[in-house]
Amino acid sequence: MLEYIILAATAWFMGFFPLFEIYLAIPASMGLGLDMVSSIIWAWFGNFFAIPFIAYSYDWLTKFNKINKYFYKLTQSKTSQRLNKGGFMIILLGTPLLGSWAIGVIGKVIGMDKKRLFLSSAISIGIYGILIGVLTKLGIDLFS
Repeated sequence: MLEYIILAATAWFMGFFPLFEIYLAIPASMGLGLDMVSSIIWAWFGNFFAIPFIAYSYDWLTKFNKINKYFYKLTQSKTSQRLNKGGFMIILLGTPLLGSWAIGVIGKVIGMDKKRLFLSSAISIGIYGILIGVLTKLGIDLFS
């Protein structure tokens, strides 16, 4: 039981951490021994958690210079301007490409409705997580 908790926490943390996100969290946690479904769920939860975290703690996070510079850089990109115009579908397609941290910041800065931001990013991360999980499982089975 303790081993599962440690592996689930690892998948969650990797999903939450900006450099790993869901792209590496699912394959890494599966490689460490967590089953596919648990890897997808915990990595999804960690990756999605970044978006509400940013949405509700943006003002506090911008007090840190490095984070504020990172957020400012994200909001000045051409992509953030396109996201502002595109709405739900752009967030749905953009979350796996840009990452949940970038989408959370951009959504907050452009004033996107939290319900739309949370729903579209949750769906996007879920679809992409399932795709990564299945492909990782097929790769592990192929080389086992």
